Amino acid sequence: MLLFLLGGYLVDGALSDLTWAGAVVGALVLLVVRPLTGWPAQAGTAVGKQERAVVALFGIQGIGSLFYLSYALGQDSFGGLERELWAVVALTVVISVVLHGGMATPAIGDLDRRRDRTELGGRS
Repeated sequence: MLLFLLGGYLVDGALSDLTWAGAVVGALVLLVVRPLTGWPAQAGTAVGKQERAVVALFGIQGIGSLFYLSYALGQDSFGGLERELWAVVALTVVISVVLHGGMATPAIGDLDRRRDRTELGGRS
């Protein structure tokens, strides 16, 4: 439901307040910050390196960011940057859903095939 509402918000011009700097921040969050924080967050788990990398890259798809931004904006005005912040978060969530939504199934399939080969190889 939230993705549907986000789509309506985008059609209504949500990205009109997006700046190049905001777009770069969104890209950095998706491609650098999330993977670099997702990797150590799994420390001490029984997950293998390949699975850990996939989880770090894909993570959650950002819907929580909408709630976090709503809360933050309820606490402070952020110097009039509210519309730009909404644009950055909306862009980040949409890119995450599209990019990772299209890549997750092949990545998980590849992990499953590797796991199957490893298990079969270990039983020989």
